[in-house]
Amino acid sequence: MTELAIHGGSPVRSEPWPRWPQWGEAEAQRVQEVLESGVWGGFNPAVKEFEAAFAKRHQAKHCITAVNGTLTLEAALRVMGVGPGDEVIVPPYTFIATANAVRLVGATPVFVDIEPDTYNLDIDCMAAAIGPKTKAVIPVHFAGLPVDMDRLLSLAEQHGLAVIEDAAHAHGSTWKGTPMGTLGHIGSFSLQASKNLTAGEGGILITNDDDLAAKLWSFANQGRSPEGAWYEHGMLGSNLRMTGWQAGLLLAQMER
Repeated sequence: MTELAIHGGSPVRSEPWPRWPQWGEAEAQRVQEVLESGVWGGFNPAVKEFEAAFAKRHQAKHCITAVNGTLTLEAALRVMGVGPGDEVIVPPYTFIATANAVRLVGATPVFVDIEPDTYNLDIDCMAAAIGPKTKAVIPVHFAGLPVDMDRLLSLAEQHGLAVIEDAAHAHGSTWKGTPMGTLGHIGSFSLQASKNLTAGEGGILITNDDDLAAKLWSFANQGRSPEGAWYEHGMLGSNLRMTGWQAGLLLAQMER
């Protein structure tokens, strides 16, 4: 056996690893367009353009962008009515944001073990963990590998659970031909710097439910109604809006 490089052997690679994220003239051009538009915030046309492109790519009816993937999980939980006294099933093998979002809405995360071969939620363990306080489940498609969504959705339907897909790693992944994020009630994506689609930071929510989409948009826009006046606030909300800079970068990144 060849001696390891750390012990004086020949390294398997002599050049530095490729930088990440990758970018080029297309990204620079998109950012320049946002700069010259003078509309740098969340109402730059690039935001809607990206939302439409991402929705089409993932066969989703609605797409709402946000500033990061932690807040998208929180928003999804809130519009699904999860709050104090509720329990939410989550895997222990995930980034802390999955559980943090549950705590931020006042609910309790219940950790359910993973499968050793997929690192994804073990559906048998999930079944054993469901109790009278269980309100939702957040399956994490770890490293882009889908959870067994047939079994999970069947179990969730039996118990009336909300299904919020944590697809932070799963841009473009599919389950039997269906894009991740569209199988549950809501799909949540991250655009953080390590992801395969990134703007440095950012988040995405997708759904095929009109009512949920309206609530998600409202929560992300200080409780405004999608069809209401600017200072008409019909529900509790926050400001999750993605900037034009991020959307411009993402439009170019989607072409890679």
